[in-house]
Amino acid sequence: MTTERNDQLNPRASEKPGTNRILDRKQSYDHPRDILATALCDSEKRAILASWASDLFAVDSSPQLRRPPGVRKPVRYDDILKALKALDGGWKRSPCR
Repeated sequence: MTTERNDQLNPRASEKPGTNRILDRKQSYDHPRDILATALCDSEKRAILASWASDLFAVDSSPQLRRPPGVRKPVRYDDILKALKALDGGWKRSPCR
């Protein structure tokens, strides 16, 4: 069985929020507070913030800083964690549709 585009079998498949689409959006933000202020749902915000927290984006010789692609200046790891904790607090939930 070949794994051709699943869109042909399910035309709505391309409308579903995919991880790549969500993570590609990270290039629009410069700070975790920018992500929290968007109209994205909580799980999309969490996906972006979690990718930013990854050691993959750690700044050499300054491991407390992260430089995700598209961000103009490094972001503090603590600020990313605070944003994730704010999502966990859930004072304003944004469910995905």
